Amino acid sequence: MSKITALLNVLKQPERLKALLSYNEKGYLHTIGWFKAFDSKAPVDGNNNPIPWVTYSFIDFIKDRLRPEHAVFEFGSGNSTIFYAQRTGIVVSVEHDKEWFDKISATKPENAEMIFCELQRDGDYCRMPVKLGEEFDIIIVDGRDRVNCCIQAVEALSSTGVIVLDDSERPDYRDAITYLTDKGFKQIPFSGISPGLFYYKSTTVFYKADNCLGI
Repeated sequence: MSKITALLNVLKQPERLKALLSYNEKGYLHTIGWFKAFDSKAPVDGNNNPIPWVTYSFIDFIKDRLRPEHAVFEFGSGNSTIFYAQRTGIVVSVEHDKEWFDKISATKPENAEMIFCELQRDGDYCRMPVKLGEEFDIIIVDGRDRVNCCIQAVEALSSTGVIVLDDSERPDYRDAITYLTDKGFKQIPFSGISPGLFYYKSTTVFYKADNCLGI
């Protein structure tokens, strides 16, 4: 269906059009700051605070479970780096885009560490948390080479650690899900929409019985 046809269909249903127009000033999309994220092309909440570019259902789940004693590793960086740094003890992010790395590094919180690494499939990028020789409570896979990142992440988890895979609904990442479940991880997918975007996506948490999020 073309955009013009879709618009004409909406105009033929004035009540539906009225409802759509009202969402800008009230209702769920207004409350969660979806329009602010759409306008700014950046993930922010209703008060313009930085949030990750993941599903809202996952944000609702994770935000009150994060603790100052948690150590977080991110594949990918951005507003999520600020969000996690505000709620945990330390955030380490690996970034493959030099321009973006420089931008985020210039404004990162004091308890956030940025690492630049050129992207090579199944190379140093996906192995970065292991190469650091540290254990992390939460590893966020929201960058490139995600299947290999998930595989390597298992080796860098603390005994109660969890892995979070964004866009887990994509067929390209099925091998990562299979690998993690074969390793004994259970999964909870959080599906819906994300800041400023309106297509269906999922953010999945992989965990074991004794985990740092109290699942």
